[in-house]
This record gives sequence, C-alpha cells and structure tokens, in this order.
Amino acid sequence: MIAAQTMLQIFVASIVFATSAACEAIAEEVPMGLFTVTLPVIAILNDNLYIGDAVAHFNRTGTITLRSVLDPKDRCVGSFRFTNLKTGLADMRCDDGVEAQLSFNALSVFSGYGYGSTPKGPASFTFGLGAEEAAAHLMVPQGRKLVQRSDGLRLESIRP
Repeated sequence: MIAAQTMLQIFVASIVFATSAACEAIAEEVPMGLFTVTLPVIAILNDNLYIGDAVAHFNRTGTITLRSVLDPKDRCVGSFRFTNLKTGLADMRCDDGVEAQLSFNALSVFSGYGYGSTPKGPASFTFGLGAEEAAAHLMVPQGRKLVQRSDGLRLESIRP
C-alpha cells in the first residue's frame, strides 16, 4: 500500500515537473504564475499609443491594464475571453470615458492581435509581441509610425 502511494506521488510529481519545464521552454521569458501568464500589450486607441499588460488565466479569460505613453495618468482597463481556440473578445474602458470593443486572433499560445472601434475612432492592440512585429498588426495612424526609442515606444511622424 505504501509503495503504491509513493509511486503515485512520484508519478504526479514527475507530471508536474514535466509540465512546468515544458511551459517554461515554450514561454521563454513570459512571466507565469501557477494558473496565469502576463503578456505585454501595445494598443492604439483614437490615435493614442498605450502600453501595458494582459493577465491571462487558465480558464481562458483575463484582464488588460494600459497607460498612455503621452500621459501615464490616462489609463484603460478591461477584460477579455477566448470564444474558441484562436479567437476572442475584449472590452476596454479608459479614464476619459472611451469604451472599446475588440475581437482578437491568437498567433500562438502567447501572442496575437485585435481590432475594434471606439465612438471616437479605430482601436487595435497586440499581446505578446515586440514593437516591430506589433507594428504589422496595429492600425497606426496615417503619417505616423511605431518606433522603439531608448525611452520607450512612441508614435512618430513620418518625415518625407
């Protein structure tokens, strides 16, 4: 009886270790909790650049917290949920009262992009992507480009 319990404990411990090691290998540098993962978010709402994080839970829901690059006191918060394996819906509300409803597509387990609108204009966001790859999926305002500078991400004018 004791030998069977010991073997079961060893079996369960090895599954936990293997799962943990596999998640670490897949996630690379993505911060993970026991049942959550935190991913970087880049968003453009009403021609304003926001950065922040999404915290995804094991049940395929999560929260988003953003702050404006131009005015860090201007914040947006929201939630998201997957509606199937690779798509989902997100809702955000900003301090200025703007609300955004977006749909998103997963590119991988830990990355994706989404589009939607606010009463004031278009909205887009990425999660789990660096600036260069995110720029390909964001609705960058005409005449501007997303630039990674030493002091962080910025939307800069394109000079002819």
